Amino acid sequence: MKTLLIAVAGASGSGKTTVANALLQGIQSQGLTATLFSQDNFYNPIGHPLNNYDEPQALELDLLAEKLHELKQGLATEIPTYDFVVHRRQKETLIIEPLDVILVEGLFLLSQPNLVSAFDVKIYLDVPQEICFQRRFERDQIERGREPDDIRRQYNDQVRPGFERHIAPYRDQADITIDALPSDVKSFIKNRLKLPR
Repeated sequence: MKTLLIAVAGASGSGKTTVANALLQGIQSQGLTATLFSQDNFYNPIGHPLNNYDEPQALELDLLAEKLHELKQGLATEIPTYDFVVHRRQKETLIIEPLDVILVEGLFLLSQPNLVSAFDVKIYLDVPQEICFQRRFERDQIERGREPDDIRRQYNDQVRPGFERHIAPYRDQADITIDALPSDVKSFIKNRLKLPR
């Protein structure tokens, strides 16, 4: 079985998870086996609330590349899980089997050559930073229990500069650029993705 690897990349708050989940459901509805995981699973094992999570060195991206290559070879692989509330890698791992399609969403998937080369299809979400900030502001309070002032500080000091250094300059690596979830996901999948037959 040849596994098709699809990257969904973009800024924090650009809608990567929403788009990736919609694509996953659409691909599965066509009778293909598929799954999704996040680059976030590969954050360094022990973090801290003040760490800069918007720099590539905050993650074990070489480990992610290794796992992608295992999947491309038709091998099952074990990937870590990460908890943003306690800023720690968890003991539990995920077993990812070689399937027809595997989607990965994350910030830095287009900025690292060893990751770019692993993906068959690379999607970039080009969303204005004002919208991204508002989404992140709401998400971090609800899902991660963060304080509004802390969210603003982190965005201005780390998130936006990280985007300008490590994400925006690499948008040209994408095969497909969109600004939102396509209104007709089924047609988008059929016409734009190179799905296995």
